[in-house]
Amino acid sequence: MAYNKDFIISFVRHGESCGNVGIPYEPEFQTDDPPLSPRGIIEAQKLGKSSVTDSVDRIFSSTLIRAVQTAYPTAEKLNKEIILLSDLMEVGTRIAGADINTLKNNYPLARICLSEPTPSGGLLLLGNETAELTALRAKRCIDYIFSVANEGEHILVVSHGTYFGYLLRAALGLSLPESFCWQVDNCSMTRVIFRKDALPKLSFTNYTGHLLNNP
Repeated sequence: MAYNKDFIISFVRHGESCGNVGIPYEPEFQTDDPPLSPRGIIEAQKLGKSSVTDSVDRIFSSTLIRAVQTAYPTAEKLNKEIILLSDLMEVGTRIAGADINTLKNNYPLARICLSEPTPSGGLLLLGNETAELTALRAKRCIDYIFSVANEGEHILVVSHGTYFGYLLRAALGLSLPESFCWQVDNCSMTRVIFRKDALPKLSFTNYTGHLLNNP
């Protein structure tokens, strides 16, 4: 798959969440929408302060709270909006995304996208999405980001662990068995470089060097 513009996407998995380590998070947060753990909050802060996000021009995130929380320190550093796409949500999610009032009150830089192919708050699959539909969703998401990307932009995309492999396959134009997945640690970054009339290039994957620095 070749593209007709130059741009970069840095894919980031959300930081460690309460769901990852079994910390109770209800009833303050919705079922299927665990927030970051204390460690995950520190990871997000380190990502935001790191030079790996200095050149970011645009930020996309899943509508789930752990992804928004991961993207937010970077958005604050750069004074940029976070565009929320429901198509970036984790596989098996049974809600439309984080509570709207929580987002408005606590994360004012986060903006629900109403123009993507599957607008946030639209039709849900309620956790019954097949692998084939997940792959189509990932391709739809990459195609949408490509359609709005400007020449030369560096785009940050914050999503989720199980969905990550689908996103990377869609970005690289690969068709691989469902059982194949990338190693993707919490708050790790994987970068794909797109060049005119050339195949996408996987620059690096599962990079966590920014987490070694003090917040």
